[in-house]
Amino acid sequence: MLGDYPNNYMISSGIGKDQKYELVAFDNALGNAKLANYNLLRVSSILPSNCVKQDTVKVKEGSPLLVAYGTYTSNRPNVTIASAVSIGIPKDKNFVGVIMEYSGECCAEEAERMVCEMARRAMINHKIEVEEIISSSMEGFVEGGEFVSVISAVAMW
Repeated sequence: MLGDYPNNYMISSGIGKDQKYELVAFDNALGNAKLANYNLLRVSSILPSNCVKQDTVKVKEGSPLLVAYGTYTSNRPNVTIASAVSIGIPKDKNFVGVIMEYSGECCAEEAERMVCEMARRAMINHKIEVEEIISSSMEGFVEGGEFVSVISAVAMW
């Protein structure tokens, strides 16, 4: 699978919480985004040409999975955190698309607005005509001292 050219992708977001551990909150966010049972290999910002959108990852659990993502975790009380990811989908499917991600202390609407604008600008820079920009985002509010983690991702296989 790792040497294969990706033909499919899934865009998703998730949130996770844990009272004690940052990593457990992140793992819970992965589960909420339907990505917990894979070995994630972080990649940069290109959606391969001719990729088809899917609702779920369709590779064997435990397999390596190429993923472009933004994530943010905090336990600072009374803070809103968010992550977002967007894909500039090319009009001509023989061209690549562009993936943009962001995460930080803001609302989901702001994060999503930023990644969509970044995808539009990147597609112009790459001189690729855009069919559409798709996106996904997640927002969390940190209460007390619990860890809250958000992730927005594009998985490719």
